[in-house]
Amino acid sequence: MGVRHRAFLYLTRNKKKAVILLAILTFITTLVLLCTAVGNAADASVRKLREQMGGYFKIEMDFTQGKFGRIDDTLLKNVVDAGGIKAVNGMDLQYFITEDLKLFPGRFTAEGNVKAKLARFLGNTDSSLNEYFMLEYYLLTDGRHVAPDDHSAAVISDVLAKENNLSVGDVFKVRYNEENLTEEQRERITSHTLEVVGIYHIDYPQGYQSANSAECDIEENFIFTDTAFIREVYGEAAGAEIDLYTAGAAFFVENPKELDGIMGRLLESADYNWDEYVVVKNNKTYEDSAAPLERLSGLVKMMVVVIAVVSAVMLSLILFLWMRERMHEIGIYLSIGIRKAEIFRQQILENLLAAVIAFFLAWGISAAAAGLTGQMIADSFSKESAQQQAADSKTEETMELQICIGAVELLEIAGFGFLIVLLSTSVSSVTVLRMQPKDILAKMS
Repeated sequence: MGVRHRAFLYLTRNKKKAVILLAILTFITTLVLLCTAVGNAADASVRKLREQMGGYFKIEMDFTQGKFGRIDDTLLKNVVDAGGIKAVNGMDLQYFITEDLKLFPGRFTAEGNVKAKLARFLGNTDSSLNEYFMLEYYLLTDGRHVAPDDHSAAVISDVLAKENNLSVGDVFKVRYNEENLTEEQRERITSHTLEVVGIYHIDYPQGYQSANSAECDIEENFIFTDTAFIREVYGEAAGAEIDLYTAGAAFFVENPKELDGIMGRLLESADYNWDEYVVVKNNKTYEDSAAPLERLSGLVKMMVVVIAVVSAVMLSLILFLWMRERMHEIGIYLSIGIRKAEIFRQQILENLLAAVIAFFLAWGISAAAAGLTGQMIADSFSKESAQQQAADSKTEETMELQICIGAVELLEIAGFGFLIVLLSTSVSSVTVLRMQPKDILAKMS
């Protein structure tokens, strides 16, 4: 009679022990499988966040030093060529007179001052990368963003569009603010036409404003435009060609975890005097979103280790107790010439047969519980996020955790389970199998 036949007969003739072993292995496997799946889901979510919510840093001119470094296309190219950067947005900030637009009213409207027509223009090489849009404080509701190749394009608020009956494709006129200009400079000022290419809605206002706020400080009056337009209008008044980004540039890294390293290498570069610049890191959105997921991943990995240790000890103890009851059976095997190695293989096979059935049972149970487990974890972290960010203007959206119990997870847990079974069987068998046949027979008598 072969090892497989004897293992099968033992399980079928000792149904009670087989059921207990199956139940224990199913419970252990289900716990570990769910933990493994949760950990894999958390790691996958962090990887997705790295791709979708990259960290970034800004380089700005340091006007407090009396002199400031140039932020131009050469600097942008050098930073990008250094590596690790996936996108860049050059920025400008100017205040222009909107000749034929009615701005959302503020202090100067009430005073009848010409500054009631003065709006804030935010120049961008790519307005989708502007913080207001990237962090989803403002949402594009119609049209498109300002692109690097645009000239005289504008993205305006839905409030401004409604007030002036504007839609995508319409145009309006803008000119430089002549206040504080010389007569010679005023003679160079002309009107410029902007085309509305997009309309945005303010989802989360970023500043306090009241009836006493200046029109140019009211967010509904912010106008996003392209770098070429800003340089044309500003250069016209200055009487010179402009090639600087007056509001600095934002650099978006491929992997937010490498943000500090990229910034460190940049600041060590001798190509620029970095004392003339302000370099500001902004990785908060990624860190706030990734922190609970990374914490969850670490927690479940620790749980898997704890479960593995406890399971090995518990299973070893149970199998050891059962092994003492099998002394008579082992003595008979030895007396008829069956070697200890074959007896050990039989015991391994018995437990592995139960483990295989337990794996598939655990797979079904875990798959059924995966959705509920993911929702419970997401709700828990969403409540925590809401409490931590209660003072923030933008509360984090509900975290989505897609827990998948697939073949990969099953293979991972199968390796874990086989290792536990092998270890537990070895520990439980070693005492008896190390005994000499005559000792075993003596105990039987």
